[in-house]
Amino acid sequence: MRESDYDSARDGFDIRFVTIGSQEKAEEFCGRFGETSRCLGDDDKRTYRAMGLENFNLLKLFTDPALRARAAENAAAGFKQDWRATKIADGAQLPGAAFVDSGGILRWTYRGSHPGDLPPMAEMLARARALAKG
Repeated sequence: MRESDYDSARDGFDIRFVTIGSQEKAEEFCGRFGETSRCLGDDDKRTYRAMGLENFNLLKLFTDPALRARAAENAAAGFKQDWRATKIADGAQLPGAAFVDSGGILRWTYRGSHPGDLPPMAEMLARARALAKG
């Protein structure tokens, strides 16, 4: 979320974060970053399923080379997993990103292959700007 400090309205789109758990849990988590109003809870995993996201094989959690590399990058940038706030079932959910236009049409989807697999925010914003311009 710290990477999303960007005026997306200028380019004709809005950024939202869909998080694991209830709306209350989403607001509590996102409030730590001053992003409460941009976070949506997905307690019943409806959004998760609609995007076609899968679960990660938890046996690979500490052995997947790509995940380990991403974890090292995140640690170097000051990001840290809060395992006390993560339920094991939540931790298996793979991340994703999408661009949905104002008519509700899904224009772009990224489905992560491990828990730390998302493109850099700058790359996702560039793609969203291009899609918003038509």
